[in-house]
This record gives sequence, C-alpha cells and structure tokens, in this order.
Amino acid sequence: MKDRTIELLNAYLDGDFLVFPMAPNKSSLQDITDTEKELGIQFPEEYRVHLLGIGDEVLGNRGIYVEVKESIWERPKALEVGPFWSFLYGFHTYSASKQSDDWMRLEVAGKEFLENTGMKGVPILRVVGDADLYCIDGNNQIVRYRHEENIFESIDLTFWQVLEYELQELKERKENKLKTRQA
Repeated sequence: MKDRTIELLNAYLDGDFLVFPMAPNKSSLQDITDTEKELGIQFPEEYRVHLLGIGDEVLGNRGIYVEVKESIWERPKALEVGPFWSFLYGFHTYSASKQSDDWMRLEVAGKEFLENTGMKGVPILRVVGDADLYCIDGNNQIVRYRHEENIFESIDLTFWQVLEYELQELKERKENKLKTRQA
C-alpha cells in the first residue's frame, strides 16, 4: 500500500497553506510496533503507511501539521469570541518517531488520553482548537472522540477518508474566512 498523504494534500491545498513534518526523522516500523505494544492497540494499515511514508520522499512521513497561513487567517487572540469554525485554522496527525516532541508523539498522546478520559484510545488526528479527536479505540477502529459526552462515536471511515474529509473541511473554512475578511 502506498502513502496517499502527498496526493491528498495536493488535491486540496493551495499556496494559502503550510505543511510541516511532525518529527525530524521518519517513524520506523519498530517505533510503530513499540507504540502499539505499549498502548495495547493496533493501528489500521493505512495509518501505519501514513506514519512510515511509503513512497513519500517529500515529508518522509513523520506525521503532518497543516495550517492556513497566518497572513490569510489571523490567529485568535486571547478571550476573542466568534463562530466555532473560525478558530479551526489547522490540524495535525501524530508521529511514532521517538525524536518527536512529546505533544506530537502517539505514545504520549495515548497515555494522556487514557489518563484524562479513562477511555482506551489513541489520538491520531486533531483539529487545532477542537477538543473532539479522531482516535483508534480499544477495538482498533477509527472513531471520533466527543469530549462533551466523553464517548467514542463510530465513523466507519478509513484513515485516508478521514484525512481527505479534514483537508476538504479546512479548505472550506479558509474560503469562509476569506469571505468574512472581504465583508
């Protein structure tokens, strides 16, 4: 299976976006296996491919951070109010690389998630500003964590479908932001 990350980024993003890798080095298969073992879960094959970056020499892949450029979408100020969507200017996946900062690492995110929620799950994609997360649950399924109810919601999507959906949503929010700036 080939990594579709770059293909999806190219399909939805233009020059108004920035994309950064989440680690200085690629995740290794051993990093992923160690993380799965430590957290007692197994990642779906497409997410493992995303983490490994198979066929992806650009990002390599280390997890990604995607955001609308600040010149297009000013960052919210402290105590600023507005529609919920207006704070969601980016998203990121996590990294299995041991060289990643703690906030980016699957292992750390999974342990913190269990500690904070009491639920067995590992965050795999987070929209900036949104407390709801995409996770792998204890049944090794991709689910959406709903923070207000502290529940997992079944979504029946592959990782590539989740990534594509969030790229499309981010692009639409950017277009809405541009419209509100012009008004």
